[in-house]
Amino acid sequence: MLKIGEKIKELRKAQDVTQEKLADYLNISYQAVSKWENGLALPDITLLPQLASFFGVTEDELLGVTKPEQSEELTQYEKQYFKFGREGKVLEKIALCREVLKKYPRNYQWMLNLAYGLVSYSATKEQEEYSKEHKFTEEAINLCEKVLEDCTTDRIRHSAIQILCYNYPYVGKKAKAIKLAESMPDMLLSREALLSRIYKGEECLKQDQHNLSNMIDWCAGIIYEMACRSDLKQGLSNEQRIHLLNTAIKLYQMIYEKDENSSIYNCSLSHYYLMIAKLYCYENKFEEAMGNLLISENHAKVFDNNLNLGEQKFKSIFLNRLTWNPQKIVTNSVKTLCEELLLNLNDNCFDGLKEKEEFVAIKKRLENF
Repeated sequence: MLKIGEKIKELRKAQDVTQEKLADYLNISYQAVSKWENGLALPDITLLPQLASFFGVTEDELLGVTKPEQSEELTQYEKQYFKFGREGKVLEKIALCREVLKKYPRNYQWMLNLAYGLVSYSATKEQEEYSKEHKFTEEAINLCEKVLEDCTTDRIRHSAIQILCYNYPYVGKKAKAIKLAESMPDMLLSREALLSRIYKGEECLKQDQHNLSNMIDWCAGIIYEMACRSDLKQGLSNEQRIHLLNTAIKLYQMIYEKDENSSIYNCSLSHYYLMIAKLYCYENKFEEAMGNLLISENHAKVFDNNLNLGEQKFKSIFLNRLTWNPQKIVTNSVKTLCEELLLNLNDNCFDGLKEKEEFVAIKKRLENF
């Protein structure tokens, strides 16, 4: 069993915390902390809860009494977190994160998990209103700022920076977002790009395929934003926006050849064809809209039918060193893609279709799927 002073020193150095910072938190002198760590004195017993909270450990751990079941408990929490994610239960994810952080208040990964949950609760107008009322964005920003202040793990820090860059502009802090973004390396210095240059042979091929898969998703996502985001689509006709979306679809079709069953393919294309259907409705081209809705429905059903599949290997020559897993793709608002599509069919843009037999049939099929 470690002496408590040695444990405090171990935790402090592991988290890159100075004696002065710890002393300031406890409202004591840094000389007192020094005496603990040198075995010349012991902290007052009333300080144990504060010390445990500061380091994100239990009082037992602080005293050198480890409990293996704690790591198992976190593992079970993590499984529940991802289960809620797959089911689109964002508020449940948020509540779970709060529960974990009460027990492990300085667990930076769970601080990130909570921040992700808070900023993702925006899939519907009702969610946006609820999020605004409860200041979810502000809370997520505060969490990520704490991570940047105290955490020394680059992976976690970079994720916090991502959340801050995305959300600072929503609270009038665009300049801070730009400063953070400019502090990050460019694409050619990313982990993925560097590994591609380090590896040889089979390892390099697998890494390149991984990079290609990510880049296709990224490029298609950019094109989707150009077609749909309110501040980017200005000046484009609906016909031009449809052309952009069809181009994004072609990117997926080229790279995911022979992998029409894969989850990312069907999830993305279901959303893209749905948006094309909406754009055709704006032009009163209802026959074209119905055709795209039927394709969107098909992709949604394939996605949902695959939800319980385990890990699958890609067949495409572009991706055949990689695997895909439907359980790693989550939704933010509803349990299944068919449910999400059904909700979207209530959009006012489909008013011109609502009395048509084909449209009613789609809704019934989705309701009964």
